[in-house]
Amino acid sequence: MNINDIKLMILKDSHFLKDEVNIDTASLSVPELSGKYHQLISEETMSLRILKKEYDVLYRDRWIFYSGKADPEEYDKEEFNLKILKQDIDKFLNADEQLNTQKDKVTLQESKINLLTEFTKSIMSLSFNIGNAIKWKKFLSGELG
Repeated sequence: MNINDIKLMILKDSHFLKDEVNIDTASLSVPELSGKYHQLISEETMSLRILKKEYDVLYRDRWIFYSGKADPEEYDKEEFNLKILKQDIDKFLNADEQLNTQKDKVTLQESKINLLTEFTKSIMSLSFNIGNAIKWKKFLSGELG
């Protein structure tokens, strides 16, 4: 699921909650929505774990490449004629396009999880807000004082 799909889903669900005038209906939808978003967080967290594993493997492969220990075939595919000091390998790894592309995927996945987590927190606080709205209506009607 991409981040725009998640944003649209959150927008749709937040409009439902905002437009719902019946407090009881909104309150009853909290467990369902919470479950939906907890499931999405779980799925996206597993995807993040896979992306991090892929990054780690790629990091190792690129380290081997820059340290000069890769198969000669690798250097035929991607020409690299520099002799790098061991202490300078990290500079090449930090600037490596393949690693940065994978790192961007990991960062995007973390952003998706953060977006889902924050919306789930707001759903969970909805019950508290509904309780306050009920108390306020009781106070205005004189039942609570």
